[in-house]
Formats: sequence, C-alpha cells, structure tokens
Amino acid sequence: MNPLKIGLIGLDTSHCIEFTRLLNDPYHPFHVAGGTISSAFPFHSEDLPISKDRVQGYTKFLEQEFKINIVESIHRAAASSEAILLTAVDGRKHLELFKELLPYKLPVFIDKPLALSSEDAQELFSLSKQHNVPIMSSSSLRYADSFHRLLETINKDINSIYVHGPLPMQELMPGYFWYGIHMLEMVIAAMGVGVNRVTVSSNEEYETLILEWTDGRLAVLRGEYEWHSRFGATIHTKHGFYNADITKDTKPFYASLLEQIIFFFTEKTSPVPAEETLEIIRIIEMINKSRNKNKGIP
Repeated sequence: MNPLKIGLIGLDTSHCIEFTRLLNDPYHPFHVAGGTISSAFPFHSEDLPISKDRVQGYTKFLEQEFKINIVESIHRAAASSEAILLTAVDGRKHLELFKELLPYKLPVFIDKPLALSSEDAQELFSLSKQHNVPIMSSSSLRYADSFHRLLETINKDINSIYVHGPLPMQELMPGYFWYGIHMLEMVIAAMGVGVNRVTVSSNEEYETLILEWTDGRLAVLRGEYEWHSRFGATIHTKHGFYNADITKDTKPFYASLLEQIIFFFTEKTSPVPAEETLEIIRIIEMINKSRNKNKGIP
C-alpha cells in the first residue's frame, strides 16, 4: 500500500518536527511506515508566546529540511490529504479547527490536550459521531515503550500507581492542561476511569496530587515545576510492584505513539477509548479547581 498523505495543522510545537522526522525519513532508526507528511498549514495563536514564538522557525525547518508543502489555509492542507495531524499547541483552538475539517471526512488525530473544558471535549466527540469523522487524542507518554509493555504484562491487576514527571505551567492553558496531562494520561491508561476525588499539596519546587477512585484505588503523582524529560512510574498489584523508567527507553515515545496513530488512520478506530480522554479533561478541571481553592481563588 502507498503511504497515507498526512496533513499537519499547526506548526508551533516540537511534535510536528518529531513526527515528520519519524514518518518522512526512511533511514531514521525508528522510522514509522504507513504515512508521510505531505502538506502543512502553519496555524498559530498570536496571544500564546509558546505558539507565536515558535511557528516561524518550525515552518522554515519543515520546508527546508523535509521539503514539506507549506499551504496558506487549513482547507488547502485537508484537500490534499488522506489524514490529519492536528498539532496546534493551543488547546483552546482545537474545537474550531476541527469544525473546519469536518467537510473533508478525514480521520483526525488531535494532539494533547484535546480541549480545555469538558464542554468542548464533549462537543468534539459529538461532532465526530454526527459527521462520521473519526478522532483520536493521546499523549505520547501513554505509549512510552517501557510503560506500555509493563501495562500489557500486568494487564488488569493494578490497584495503585505512582507517576512522576515535569509540571511546567502555561497561563492560557492552566494547571495540568499543558504538561501535567502527560502524567494523567499514564495514570488513566493504567487505572481506567472513575476518579471521584482529587487532593493537591504543593511547595515551591513541586506538587503532589492524589487521585481516588470510587472503588477506593489510589494514584499519586509528583509534578516538578521546572521542565525536564524525566518521566517514570511504579505500578502496584496485590503480588508486587513494577517500575518503568522511561528515561532509559531506547525507542522514542513519539515513535510508539505514531504507530498507534497510523493504525487509527488505517482502521478509523481510536485505540484510546473516548471515555478515557473525556475522563482526563474532567480530572484536570477538578485539579485546577482544587489548586485555585488552595490559593484562595474563587
């Protein structure tokens, strides 16, 4: 089969660079077959510095290094594609961008976060079903090699989990919507839905989050405010505990995620259940409410 022609929407995140390297370079040691980036629309948000300040450099890199066809509209990108990677970093804009893609009936991967509210997230899934446009959303950490293999080995015998990683913040994507979502994605992948209580404690360097499920299971997350790439997890069962040190993985977690995305593009079925994606958005809202209460913010 010929590789799928994939359109990139939003060139303001390093993800679009990593995805293109893995898909378009057949000599990459972790090359992912099945699709190539063929066109890209450099959408960005003027009021979001991490978007505005990066889009020009990433666009130039993709055009010069990979000869990607840079187009002037989302419609030009969609019209020449068979699938879409919606990589715009600004989660506030994902719903409106997805609405523009609906007429093209293409499978759409929406990079994290899917949305910044449960209301928008529900509307995205509703529109997906109504217009028969498949969607998938996931953090790459869900499929980090050591972590994903551990989940497959342990299966459903998990009764608690401890996850640690970076927790830098963005004012316009508050709390865990920007980077904390990576740790939450790992937790929900392991533990499933059903969180009914969150507790947040913090100091100047990090914060600890406790999630409680309706059946009494618990998860603990430690998020460090300074950015770094050190993610890891300890999973507990009735029979013992098991560690996943993602920093020691040889295979990039972007490659593992792309393998799942190509499957999704081909089969039109997301490997990530919609209820898990919606649960993550709901939990982040609970966490942010708790964080604001701790700070005395109504």
